[in-house]
Amino acid sequence: MGITTEQYEKIIRFLDAEMEVAEMEAFEKELAANPEMRHQLDFEQSLRDDFALQNLTSLPGTMASGKVREMRKWLAIGSAAAIIIALVLFTAPWKKPGPAPGIANQKNIDTALEKRDQPQTVITAPVKDSSKIIDLASLFKKYFKKDTVPEAYPIFLAEALIDYESGNYATLQKLNLNDLPQVRGAGDNDRESILQLGHYYKGISYLETGNTEKAIAHFDWVLKNKPDKALQVKATWFLALAYLKENNREKAAALCRSIINKKGNSILIRNAEKILDTLGK
Repeated sequence: MGITTEQYEKIIRFLDAEMEVAEMEAFEKELAANPEMRHQLDFEQSLRDDFALQNLTSLPGTMASGKVREMRKWLAIGSAAAIIIALVLFTAPWKKPGPAPGIANQKNIDTALEKRDQPQTVITAPVKDSSKIIDLASLFKKYFKKDTVPEAYPIFLAEALIDYESGNYATLQKLNLNDLPQVRGAGDNDRESILQLGHYYKGISYLETGNTEKAIAHFDWVLKNKPDKALQVKATWFLALAYLKENNREKAAALCRSIINKKGNSILIRNAEKILDTLGK
């Protein structure tokens, strides 16, 4: 049946990280119910992965956005053509060629004996080269995108998170989470929420500004203090990205496997699987 133009555009917007949270959740549900969309998504992502590994996605900084859109257009046309060719090859009738007439008489030999005496050809699958050089910093840039702010959060974090949304990370980074003020009427749950969200978004802000050492420390704090499952998986994801940026493929791979084992967030699971595949893990 194929997919519609609208569905294809959704796939491209998802891969370009242009969806809002609500739209992404709706897309994920649609994807789960449509195998053809999932197949097309994997195909589009594989194209991008191949280009990334061959350093073909690093477009010069001076290139106009129009050329980027033009390149995306031809990639889409190329992928569509590939699908059509594949369908033709698999649906076209095929007939096994028979032996040439009179060949046994011409050579005056026993063709059955000749076939038996021929050496058998053994085809082996290519071995994946796990020693190939992978640019982990580029892999980090490909998958890193800062998390959005939740609809509800403690008032203590309001100013810092508003600045975070606008790209100003100084307010959040200067926030002292070791000496929280005693807020009248606030309970332990409010304090715990301030600390977990504060450390989590501090970690992302330090990834944004290039300080991976501090980012790792904040994500470690979140994971050691037993957050809810959703925040735990997201903190694990950003910690894995931080280790990619630190060129520590072993820790990054271990954290990606942890995300897959925890289950729950299908998008992060899919991205973690792709990173492991790229790392040869």
